[in-house]
Amino acid sequence: MRYAIVMAGALAFSGGVEAQDAVAWIASQGLEAVEVKPFQDLEVVIAKAPGSKELRFAVLAKGKPVYQSTPKENELAAKLVVHSMGNDLDGDGQPDLHYSTYSGGAHCCTTHYVIKLKPKVSKLASYAANNVGGGDFLEVPGRKTPIMITADDSSAYGFAPYANSYFPAVILEVSPKGRFQFAADLMRSKLPAQPPPVCGQPAATNNPWLKERCGEYVSSRRNSRTAEIKAKLSEIKQGRSADQLKWDDYYASGVLAAVSAELNRYAYTGHSAAGMNWLETMWPGNDAVKLKMISTLRQSWGKSVFAEDLKVLASDYR
Repeated sequence: MRYAIVMAGALAFSGGVEAQDAVAWIASQGLEAVEVKPFQDLEVVIAKAPGSKELRFAVLAKGKPVYQSTPKENELAAKLVVHSMGNDLDGDGQPDLHYSTYSGGAHCCTTHYVIKLKPKVSKLASYAANNVGGGDFLEVPGRKTPIMITADDSSAYGFAPYANSYFPAVILEVSPKGRFQFAADLMRSKLPAQPPPVCGQPAATNNPWLKERCGEYVSSRRNSRTAEIKAKLSEIKQGRSADQLKWDDYYASGVLAAVSAELNRYAYTGHSAAGMNWLETMWPGNDAVKLKMISTLRQSWGKSVFAEDLKVLASDYR
């Protein structure tokens, strides 16, 4: 998408009358046009106030707004991208629009929006993705609704610096009830430590980041990680009693990051209980650091925007 400011009088459209409708509305609001996209009898407008970094989003019908982003949403829109327009994203057979905003700044903040275009323009769903916003929706053979490949950063900072934190893969869909939710059929594996079903889809092969995440479930890589974790734990504990060991001893060695990442792999494929069983084989007992790590991880799951989805993913296992 181009973000160079285009003056309203210089906008060119194939629709003639419709173009003038958009130009007139943008001028009446004291705004400058960034981009205008036509869709059937509608116009999608991205505009901004002169001298402002905030972008505004609107959908016009016959020159009048039928949907506008809110002032709070505008504050978070230093960058705005229309990803798709006209695709059916919730499976109801009607066209939708997907756009995202980015506020700028370190580790913040991308929000995705899905707008229903027909039969009535309205907001269908939104998702605060923080610094891992994913991208476009992708079609998957045999599924009624497309998916978005993204990640959950709710564990960031908990066990490692942000750049070294592990973000588990998340596969999203838009539900008919109007929310971004887990595409559970593509996330829940049949057995613990197995890759999620999405890994068997072309989407996984075509997406380098997801392909790497899927590769983490290969037995040889999993066994190598387990052996490394065992070695690090043994080295930390060697010659010292549990009451002498502190959080920083485990944090600095990277073992907290490695263990929590493994537990996330279990949880985000629907097997959090099996993950805890695995932990007992790696780190037996109930020393204070281990209990704090479990508590911190569970807190991160609870504060995730997908907290309820995680519960369903585990409880609905069959």
